[in-house]
Amino acid sequence: MKVCSLLAFVLPALLVVDSMTITEGPQPTAGPRLEKRFKEKIVNPEYKKLQEEKLRTSSSTKTKLKPWLTTISSTRTELVTPTVVAGVTFNAKPPKTTNGMEPWVSLKKDGSPKTILPKNKNGHIKDGSPTYGTWFAQVTTIKYTKEEIKAHNMADDEVYEHEEVIHEDDPYARLNPVMRCTPDSYFKKGMGKDVSSEPFCTPHDNQALKMDETYFVTWYSKFFKSNNVKIHASFLKETLRQKGMKRSNISFDDEADLDKRSSLLEKGASISEKSFFSTDWIPNSKGIYPFTIDPKWFGPKDWSRKVLLTIQPDDVDIGELDYMKNSVVISIEKGAKVSKEHLTDLKKLEEKWKNQHLNVEIDEGPGYEKYIVMMTIPTCVCVFGLFMYLFVLVNRRYIDLSHLKKRSFAGKNTTHRRIPFRTKKNSQLPRYRSDVQPKAD
Repeated sequence: MKVCSLLAFVLPALLVVDSMTITEGPQPTAGPRLEKRFKEKIVNPEYKKLQEEKLRTSSSTKTKLKPWLTTISSTRTELVTPTVVAGVTFNAKPPKTTNGMEPWVSLKKDGSPKTILPKNKNGHIKDGSPTYGTWFAQVTTIKYTKEEIKAHNMADDEVYEHEEVIHEDDPYARLNPVMRCTPDSYFKKGMGKDVSSEPFCTPHDNQALKMDETYFVTWYSKFFKSNNVKIHASFLKETLRQKGMKRSNISFDDEADLDKRSSLLEKGASISEKSFFSTDWIPNSKGIYPFTIDPKWFGPKDWSRKVLLTIQPDDVDIGELDYMKNSVVISIEKGAKVSKEHLTDLKKLEEKWKNQHLNVEIDEGPGYEKYIVMMTIPTCVCVFGLFMYLFVLVNRRYIDLSHLKKRSFAGKNTTHRRIPFRTKKNSQLPRYRSDVQPKAD
């Protein structure tokens, strides 16, 4: 009976289980393939254009400035193109209004330019643009008679001479930002500083001019009556006394020697090569010439050379030119050079970083082999020092330094005085005693 009831309960359950579909549980599946997404660079178009312009201008060595139109006279106009020489812009368009605070260019003793910025202090302008007075003006004398002037206090036969100053009206002179040469800018040269440098203002006597640098040679244009001039550079040969290889034999008893007090020429220097460099004909009214030191002027063993600068006016033939007269002596030098490619690699790397978005190939400069060589030597020294330290540390028990004794200093226990020539105090000096009888001779 019990078996029948159990079967009646189990059979329906089996039928229900058989009718159900058995499904498998959740199985792990391969997920979607995720790729790393890169964010594209967003470059400002104006910035990109600016960098491209900068890259193009950096490749060119000369700065190109836009020309401008100027009026020379009422019926004549001219197109003026500015030029840049040694960092100084010539023939630049002047401002429409001026207030005396415009910068101007002065020259150092060697002729290198120096920009001067005027300052306004309590309404007074300090370091303003130079004024030249009447150095470039033309003085004209006009004669008047009594009939022309009709002065009541003049005699009938008296003639009045009137001096009229006509200032220079050269439009090209106003476009020169460099200080002009006048007799006020002359310097004294020679050992006694008693010889005038006329007509030169720069460079000064015995100034050192470096190779590959540009300096300005200036002279007073009114000194010569000619329209064009030439500048000649000649090599000088120094004597052994000037080089310090022979004793000087100056005799102060000879009056002729006292008159020769120049620094180089009057010590006996002579011209070894005349006019190794000569300029073309230059308008005398300019009074300025950019003088660049050429590396070809140096020999393989020359570090510096003495050069004589002379000006030849167009009314004097080259055969009649006196090179020693109205001249100035300079020294041209190669100068110190730290490295052949100093900071070139760093500049190339910086340029590559700035222009990495322009899709242009930038040369990275010299390789790093030289830096490896420079770092190898100090690294070997450090390794050798470390090895010696470890060697001494390991073998310290076998090293006997007992024979070395520490030196002891007397210090306060000595009577030796540290200050030499120190006298005793008055209280320590022997005093006079009246009971002491003097010794008989």
